[in-house]
Amino acid sequence: MFSYNRILKKTKLFEYMTEQEIESALKCFGKKTVKFKRGDIIIDSAEPVKNIALLLNGSVQILREDIEGNRAIIAQCYPSEVFAEALACAQVQKSPVTATAAADCEILFIPFNKIMKFCPDSCRLHSQIISNMLKILAQKNILLNAKIEHLSKRTIREKLLSYLSGQSKKAGNKKFVIPFDRSELADFLFIDRSAMSRELCKMRDDGIIEFDKNRFILKK
Repeated sequence: MFSYNRILKKTKLFEYMTEQEIESALKCFGKKTVKFKRGDIIIDSAEPVKNIALLLNGSVQILREDIEGNRAIIAQCYPSEVFAEALACAQVQKSPVTATAAADCEILFIPFNKIMKFCPDSCRLHSQIISNMLKILAQKNILLNAKIEHLSKRTIREKLLSYLSGQSKKAGNKKFVIPFDRSELADFLFIDRSAMSRELCKMRDDGIIEFDKNRFILKK
């Protein structure tokens, strides 16, 4: 069995499948694992995307840069998560985003066309994976809508409260840890870092939040 069986069992791509079924599917599709160092480019902008990527360890950031070099974090990925599936599904010839290693990582690449082509005998495993892939695409769309909601707020405070409230609900607790440092959070919410830091201090002084680095407590 592939050495990352625990991670593979956890990923939504192989939901409802046994270890033996996952191994069989990977043999059918063909797979390639690649290790990256922190800062390495995994998917370069303006390049075609033909594979879906399954993160086995480490972390990955999906980024977009404007013509002036300003960076925006579109998403952050963690072990067992799939990324690049929408780009591969759309068969884009020029990726609009860059994926970089936020930490040393290892990634399993699977050709998207192998997933979407039914086996000659229309096996149950293939049907299950296609169903799982459609679910992943739908769930990513919901997450994108949630981010749009954060960004649609008019003020920096409203953006921060929208994001922090969402993280609190996700954690199921008023105390929670966000996956970004200050610079990354500013890039994720598309706001100026200095202005954001000032607003966080004002929110603390107003008794709305408490924080220590990336640990937060919502007070109201």
